[in-house]
Amino acid sequence: MTNKVFLGIAAAASLAAFSQMTAAGGFNYTFAEAGYRNVDSDNYSGDGLQVGFSYGATDYIHVIGNYSRLWVDDIDGASSVDIDIDEFVIGLGGHYSITKKIDLVGEVSYVDDEYTGDARPFYLGYKTNINESEEGYQATIYGRIQVLDKLEMTPHVVYRDVDDSETGFGLGLVYDLSKKFAIRARATSFTGDNDTTNLFLGLRLNM
Repeated sequence: MTNKVFLGIAAAASLAAFSQMTAAGGFNYTFAEAGYRNVDSDNYSGDGLQVGFSYGATDYIHVIGNYSRLWVDDIDGASSVDIDIDEFVIGLGGHYSITKKIDLVGEVSYVDDEYTGDARPFYLGYKTNINESEEGYQATIYGRIQVLDKLEMTPHVVYRDVDDSETGFGLGLVYDLSKKFAIRARATSFTGDNDTTNLFLGLRLNM
């Protein structure tokens, strides 16, 4: 087990213990999501699909996870690219109810990124196969703010340490179509060795 994974698990356990002392809020923490994901950084850009879930294990703790597949066809320094990025995320979260319409939420997750495919770097002049993986963790703090009856806002801060460390700031929106279905949008801008914008647009199913 790497140090990054150990730190992620330890932080998740601490968060779970802390969340046991908090009060439950009025937001639902059991749902599934699926939709479109886009990543655009200084080094590459890619589009793909993402599915995820949140499960309210208790009144105070929720388990989270998601899987995404990105198809990358543009990398700086390469004339042709055909790379897939499979990302797996699993973690724990806890929340603190500030008011009936505002929750403060913290989550810690283990992250595993798998890179497969091939690329033709300019300095080589021929294709090279890629089969690599990177693992680490990410910690997120965000608010769930019920600004209107059908509209929820989720401003967030993300610290991510997978290969390189980076910090992201962003905003998410959840618009309820019905009690069961909602539209989910989220944008995060990361600053680090490579500036990155991460976008998600999809559908949420409340359970």
